[in-house]
Order: sequence, then C-alpha cells, then structure tokens
Amino acid sequence: MALADELAEFVVNTKFSDIPSETVEFTKHLTSKIVAAMLYGATTRAGRGTSDYIRQKWGVPKAGVIGARLRCSTSDAIFANGMTSHAAELEDDQFSCSVSDINIFPVIFPLAESEGLSGKDLIEASAIGLEVMNRVGLKSISSQGMTDLPFFGVIGSAVTAAKALNLNAEQVKWAIGIAVGRASGYIVNFGTDSHSVESAGACSDGLLAAELAKRDLTGTTDLERWLRDDVWQDSSLDLAPITAGLGDAPWRAHDTWVKKYPCCFLTHRHVDMMREIMAETSSTNDDISNIEIHTGPVDNICDRPTPTDTEDARFSFQHIIGCLTLDGEIDSHHFTTPKVDDTAIARAREKVSVTTHEDWPKEFMSGVAEIRVTLKSGAVVRKTRAKALGSPDEPLKKEEFKELFLKYTKPVLSRGNAAAVWETLDHLDEIDQLDELMERIVFPE
Repeated sequence: MALADELAEFVVNTKFSDIPSETVEFTKHLTSKIVAAMLYGATTRAGRGTSDYIRQKWGVPKAGVIGARLRCSTSDAIFANGMTSHAAELEDDQFSCSVSDINIFPVIFPLAESEGLSGKDLIEASAIGLEVMNRVGLKSISSQGMTDLPFFGVIGSAVTAAKALNLNAEQVKWAIGIAVGRASGYIVNFGTDSHSVESAGACSDGLLAAELAKRDLTGTTDLERWLRDDVWQDSSLDLAPITAGLGDAPWRAHDTWVKKYPCCFLTHRHVDMMREIMAETSSTNDDISNIEIHTGPVDNICDRPTPTDTEDARFSFQHIIGCLTLDGEIDSHHFTTPKVDDTAIARAREKVSVTTHEDWPKEFMSGVAEIRVTLKSGAVVRKTRAKALGSPDEPLKKEEFKELFLKYTKPVLSRGNAAAVWETLDHLDEIDQLDELMERIVFPE
C-alpha cells in the first residue's frame, strides 16, 4: 500500500477510543501548554500586531482568537493563534526533526468552535494530526537551512483540519498533497517575527488544504517521490518507519519534547545545566568569571552576543544565560525591551562565550551539549546533557504541566480564571460543549 493510502486510512478510521489512554493524557497536557502560549503570545508585539491586522479585515466572526478579545473568520483565527503560540516561544517539538504542536492546537481550537466539536473530538483530531506529523518528520532538513517546524508542520495542520472536518480517505490524501505544495520555512528567520509568520502560515495553509480537498480539489498522492527525491534527495531512503506500527502504542506523539522556557529550544539543554550548576554551587552572577557554551553547527544560530531586540534575545545564548545567572530563572519578562537594554544584563552577557563543534551532526539538538562554568574561586564546573528536561527520556509530570500553565498565564488570566481553565483542559475529554472554555480564553479576565 502506498504511503499516502496508509496515512489516510489511519486518519479516517482512528477514533477517540483507539487512542491509548496515556496519549489522551499527554495530548491534554500539550493542549494546556499551547493554550498558555497563545494567551501569553497575544500580549507580545507579534500577537498585538497580528490581531490589529485581522481587525482591519472583513470576515464572518465564527471563531475567537485566544487571548485577543477578538472574533473573526475561522481561517483568520487559526492564523492569529498560530502567530501567538509561536511568538511566546513555548512550542513543544520533536527532535532531531523539530515538528511542533503549534501546528496542531492553533488549528483545532477555532475549528472546534466553528464546527461545534466536543472535547473528545478536539483531542481525537489533535492526537491524530500530531501522530502523522511526527511520523512524516522522519529526519531533519535543518542541514539544508530549512526549518522543519512549518515545513512538515503544514501536513500536521492539514491532517488535524481534515479529521475535524470529517474528510474521507481520498480527500485526506488530497489535503496532504495540497499541503505539500505549501511547505516552507528557513532557519535564517530565527530571531525575527517572520519565524512566527512561517508557522502561522502553515496553520492556515493546512486549513486551506483541508477545505479545498473537502470540495474534491486534488493534490499529489506520491509522498514517496516528494520525500525521497525533493525533500531529502535520497532515492534509496527507507520510508517504512513512517508507517511502522501506525496506530499501535506507544504513539509517536510521545516523541515530543516539552518546552519549559519562553526562548529558543536550542538553548534549553544549557539552561537546564546552568540551573543545576547554580543550585549545586549556590553561585550567582557575582561568583562567576566566565561561562563556555559548547554546541553544534546548527544550534550555534543562538550565538548572539548583543541581541538587537526582544525576538533576537529569545535566540541568544548570551542573553538567556546572562539573565539566568542574575535572576535565577527565565521568564517572559526577560524578553522585553528594558531587559535587552539593561546594562547589568549586558555585562552578564559578556561572560558567556560559544564554541561550535563543526564535527557534530548538522541538525537541531546535535551532539551532547556541554557547559563549563569558571567560578571566581578558580573552580571549573562542567556538565553535559544529551537531551533537555521534558524530553521523552525525562518527561514532565502532570503537576509540572500545571505549574507551566499557571506561570505563563499569570500576566493574562486572574488566578481564579486560570484555575478554572486548567481544570477544564485537564478534563477535556469529558466536556461536550466548549463554549464556556472558549469564552474564558478568547476574552480573558
């Protein structure tokens, strides 16, 4: 059976009852993370600008933009949610091919509202979209200067929309094929708002693909040729792993690494290690002489000693580690203009240097990340880490997801409203009508 046929049959025939219970729980937890991201992201420059752009457009208000106090067309709501979820830099990714849940949840929430879906329907479409996306992202294209997240993410968006819109198997194949033609994304855009525009565009393009396929517009069904010849340019590439065990537990959705800090994921291993060193040595910035970051030939995109603005700072090892040594934490307020311009943070950034290992694999999260901290006492503390906390090897617990949700919604939601939204998301599979949830997160209090 052709790859497109296998994936389409899985999408159409898989129901909520077929999804492993641990995958249902994990999907709910990821949902809470990205709801928090969209709420917080709506307050960023990119979020405010996108909402302002949409307010100037005409459209039938069928769905809400999370956190923006705005109702608009379903497609505009999906684009705006795609922007805010990425503007927050709180997306959760699979590695080494960094496909992300921000191509899933920004799509399904507006569709859930406009199509009258239940909580189970939302989880079903999300889990299936995430599963197909994670599988198609067989290997990274970052060595080509491309960003996996929107490039393969548009397929996840299309599948999520196709499931929500109840497309048949033939239409699902066409939706994937139409989405293939919209695949794009470039690493050079890291640190700019265009990085968010790329993934938001993939979200709205996924809806476009599903809507056109629903009307029997066709797309390629030769995914083998696309992946082997056009994407990875390897005619002998084994694609069997994409569908091997499809539908069986454990689902590939669990390959997703969960973000804990609102900055580029490529810095998170070093943030985890720096936090451990500071805790173990009881050290602060005043105790530190210098910090050496060791990283690979793609991750060094975050070697940015003097970030120029807030988005640039989210991709700067120097800014992120500098803020951590001064404040003992990394939070959303560290990526504001006053913090970028802060002289104390600028001095802390000067202590951080980056060494790039060109012999490491040319892919995201390559090699074993290392950090070396030289204290003013003369002691040198060294740590290494292959994966960040929150990866499949060290998954977060439910309470840790709750802490992240409350942390990043604190500037947006009242304490009582945040607790109510978390409780609803935690029992999403028991909710038949999502109207109250949508009211709380579209018009936050």
